[in-house]
Amino acid sequence: MGISRRDWLGFAPAVALAASVPAATPALADDDFTTTDLAVSCDNPAVPALGRAARAYRRQSGVRVRIFPTAADLLLPQLQRDIQNDIVLTRVETIDAAEKLGIVKPGGRVGPWRNRLVLAETASGDDGRYAVPDPTPASEFDGAAVLKAMNVTPGKIVGVLDSDAVVWSLLHGQASRGLVFQSDLAAYPALRAVAPVPDSAAPAMVYAATMTTLAYRINPEAFVRFLGSPAGMAELKAGGLEPA
Repeated sequence: MGISRRDWLGFAPAVALAASVPAATPALADDDFTTTDLAVSCDNPAVPALGRAARAYRRQSGVRVRIFPTAADLLLPQLQRDIQNDIVLTRVETIDAAEKLGIVKPGGRVGPWRNRLVLAETASGDDGRYAVPDPTPASEFDGAAVLKAMNVTPGKIVGVLDSDAVVWSLLHGQASRGLVFQSDLAAYPALRAVAPVPDSAAPAMVYAATMTTLAYRINPEAFVRFLGSPAGMAELKAGGLEPA
């Protein structure tokens, strides 16, 4: 049975959460919570890579990192409303804006890292159905516009909410190809790259990480430094984030 775009808008938020959580949380989902735990908010596409780094940091330090996936347009409003976060990993322009508002600490950021867009498919091959995000506030890009800029003409466009929903569509047979992030390829071995998206069609997302002024847990600076260290950079790169 087909799924209409209206149907997607009704349940895609739950789909997006379901798509992102397993890659980021298996080693971090213990029930106990101590004051040494760190709270990190990050853009949804960065969750798999950040999850790798968080697990490596826990093996090294014993400190658990709690990851809170956040839509890019919601991160600043959350910080402005004092929703407690120790660290953010998000787009560089978002951190610049947060510094001007005084809600992240200036001068302490690490990175940047790039998360590139990729045209991907599953083993079933191309049947003409392409899943791409519609241009909504929840999406990271206008998928149809990116395909047009790449001179790609699908037989049918399956419009979805965001890149997490693209992944779900591919893994569940709702489309054969779609636009995803490099971090999605690293997280889901069932997906394979067909072609990178050139910068002329859609520039890569560029992220950085820094502490917020809301941080109160023990030594969040250490995790930020780890992300910028060779060990942390290696974990992020294995998760799809390239040093910029």
